[in-house]
Amino acid sequence: MTVLDELGGQFEAIAEAEADSRGRVTIARAGAKPGRRYRVYANVDGLVVLEPVVSIPEREMLVWENPALAEQIREGIAEAEAGKTVDLGSFAQFLTEDDDEE
Repeated sequence: MTVLDELGGQFEAIAEAEADSRGRVTIARAGAKPGRRYRVYANVDGLVVLEPVVSIPEREMLVWENPALAEQIREGIAEAEAGKTVDLGSFAQFLTEDDDEE
């Protein structure tokens, strides 16, 4: 029985690779794209699984942790796309020197 059999046939062997002198393995043949991030899992037998992930800034976590806030944002975007907005003028008066650094 192979590891693939144990995983229930959900994976297929793509290629065989050899780690270089720094322990790196090329995974481009498995569909890895430049800049993509992965969570890496490993078990005691040395099986390694890569899960594609997307990292978000910590300041945006509030939206992910608060479904009601996320819904309000989606509604606001939908209203803006439908042209249901009100021009409130310039907000320049509320800027501070620190705002230019962002």
